[in-house]
Amino acid sequence: MYIAMQCADSNGMLNTEICTFYGIRYDTRYRSAILSTEHLNHDYVIPMEAADYEDAVKQILSAMASGAQMINLGESIVSRGKKGEARQVQPQKLKITTN
Repeated sequence: MYIAMQCADSNGMLNTEICTFYGIRYDTRYRSAILSTEHLNHDYVIPMEAADYEDAVKQILSAMASGAQMINLGESIVSRGKKGEARQVQPQKLKITTN
């Protein structure tokens, strides 16, 4: 499955990226979702509350169950940076669509 997302780099520049989606996990220390992709040297970070993370997981599971080949994070901003690089971004609520 692929994921389309609007990413902000370390300079704040927004770019749309399409990556192979490997998974998602929640980091309780930083209250952020971490997306896993084929880009092993980067973190894709989405600050959010735990309840919003669980809602995002339900949306992803639904997309997977429907056989979707692509999920789109829409207007949500994902921070892309080197592994372990800190980011300060407003918490996001994801609305995932399938294409």
